[in-house]
Amino acid sequence: MRFKYYRNLNQHETYVTTKKQLKNHFSSLTDLDILFGLTRQFEWDSRCPQHPKITGLVVAEASVHRDRTLDLSFFPIARNTYSEVAYEEFNHDILADLQRWVGEQIEKPDTAIVGVEQLVVEWVENKYLLHHVTFL
Repeated sequence: MRFKYYRNLNQHETYVTTKKQLKNHFSSLTDLDILFGLTRQFEWDSRCPQHPKITGLVVAEASVHRDRTLDLSFFPIARNTYSEVAYEEFNHDILADLQRWVGEQIEKPDTAIVGVEQLVVEWVENKYLLHHVTFL
């Protein structure tokens, strides 16, 4: 597991989880890259022409690539729009969902991998939405 921080947050921003929480959920994965703040906000890959419409903020994204590389990306969110309850929900429920999804992707045989599998976590109106996307 490798952590990469690309930008320092200002005092009005936060991430939805911490390095400690991620180590608790993903410690068994050695080939996992965890990226904090690679970009300020999530953008769909240009190879993904059909994707769900995002109305809220994407706070996290997990990707499994054809070569079986795994990465988790986290995007900053304003502190004043993100409550402590939402933080706790993410770290107990959503991280468990991400862990389960990554485990399912790892268990797939090589012949089942047709492209990039992506799970996008959206924060909208005080709830999380998970979007699963596959593209070549």
